[in-house]
Amino acid sequence: MTATMTVAAPARPTPSSTHGRRRALLALARFESIRMLRHPLTIAAALLFLGPWLWGSLSGSANRYPVLPDELITIQLLALPILGGSALIVANLVTLRAHRHHVDASYDVLVLPPAWRVGGFLLALLSLAALTLLLVGIRVGVSAALPGAAGSVDVATLLTPSALTLLLGAIGVLAGVLIRSVLIAPLVVLLVLVLEYAAIIVTLIGTGWRFLFPVYVSEFAAPVPAGVSDRPAARHLVYLVGITVLLVATAVARAHARRSVVAAGLAVGLILTVGGGLAQSRPDPDIAVTRAIVEYRPASIQSCVPRGDVTYCYFDGFDGFVPGWESVVASVRAVVPDSAASSGPPLAVRQRSLAEEISAESSGSVAEAMQAVAGWKVEDAAAGTPEAVRVDIAWGDDRAAAVLAAGVAYRLMAAKAYDGGNFLCGAGAALLVWLVGRASPTTLAGMRSLDETSTGALVFSDTSGLYGILAPDRAAAPALELLERSPDEVAPLVERHWAELTAPDTPLERFGAIFGVPIQPLAPDDEALPCVP
Repeated sequence: MTATMTVAAPARPTPSSTHGRRRALLALARFESIRMLRHPLTIAAALLFLGPWLWGSLSGSANRYPVLPDELITIQLLALPILGGSALIVANLVTLRAHRHHVDASYDVLVLPPAWRVGGFLLALLSLAALTLLLVGIRVGVSAALPGAAGSVDVATLLTPSALTLLLGAIGVLAGVLIRSVLIAPLVVLLVLVLEYAAIIVTLIGTGWRFLFPVYVSEFAAPVPAGVSDRPAARHLVYLVGITVLLVATAVARAHARRSVVAAGLAVGLILTVGGGLAQSRPDPDIAVTRAIVEYRPASIQSCVPRGDVTYCYFDGFDGFVPGWESVVASVRAVVPDSAASSGPPLAVRQRSLAEEISAESSGSVAEAMQAVAGWKVEDAAAGTPEAVRVDIAWGDDRAAAVLAAGVAYRLMAAKAYDGGNFLCGAGAALLVWLVGRASPTTLAGMRSLDETSTGALVFSDTSGLYGILAPDRAAAPALELLERSPDEVAPLVERHWAELTAPDTPLERFGAIFGVPIQPLAPDDEALPCVP
């Protein structure tokens, strides 16, 4: 008789408790974290994020006067497609690894059920978020350490790139759970790029929906003082965290997690998303008051510091710009006669913010600009800095230095600040161009750059184009030719004929006669130019 023995199949190795599953989940998260950080795409993204910035810093072409709030916004726009996009693709590849290698069935013998495995993938994304924080911290830390850095670092804005990395990584995991194809992740990255472009367009249009996008850009084309721009960084961070929680809850729900866990995650994510979205869309009533003060009464909130016999006034946090301004002022004063350097009231430089860039009601017209300039003159006199030279918020490049040099040169020539609105004509226009070009290599390079983008006149202007000094091409041409000559030949003639050259009624032909440079014939269009009296 043959005995038949029945051997029981080995039981599936499952943890004896929730504690065991948690240990396995953490082990999986640690393993996947290392693989994500070592992935070639992650390394390439980190190099792409830091490489151009490092090259600019080492080569000296980077801005030495960064405005930190605007720098952080720029970093967000770079981090979203580069670091966030790589996190999305890497997370998607990790989630689909078993499917790509055709070992899905083998996962059934693992100690972790599908929902816990997905949780391990999601938890591993924290390593990519930490890497993002490290890379962003390096860039921001180096920028903040520069002597010319302006503004302060907002913690919520600093954390936003890491939140974006988590959000896109969660999208990658969810896409891997829902669709078994590695082609989806690159398409989603393209969609993210479209959304980022849409966020920029929406900001330019001026709609209130701009905060509902993953990133938002400044509503102003140039840097502005603190409190002028509507940047609800903390509320936007809550909004992003809420969306991420919703994505996580959806991913684990698709992996058959417990209903109570999914419900709790969806509830928390919905509260954070809706609450943060509504809170960040609410307008700040204090912004309108701050903008009016910055536009019409900046002296009331500015600090001033004397450097020698020159006073420099700036908005809060922009004191690092003063050495750069001082260098330009000193270079211009060095090429004018001593008598001119002391003419008029004591020299002062005051930082201004563009009216049409901080006021939603501003039309950006010349008449409105001139009205603002008239108000500034009254306030400057009351503040003890009459006829202060205007300097823009944006600073750090050659063009900005040339614009300030032109304002200082005009102030020394006319013993008053430039009012704007009209062309500077006659010998004075040519003399001003020569002074700016002769002051320093930086101002010369900036002036040549401005000349390349000017038509009909050499425009020493800020980004608005409303307050700049306009020297007609007919007057700029002989001055540019004069810059090719030796300074030892030209400087004595400038000092000898200074009073005549700076007189408002001295014609351009007299400038040509003094220095022996040709003057173009007067065109019909030139006769109709509105000149500064």
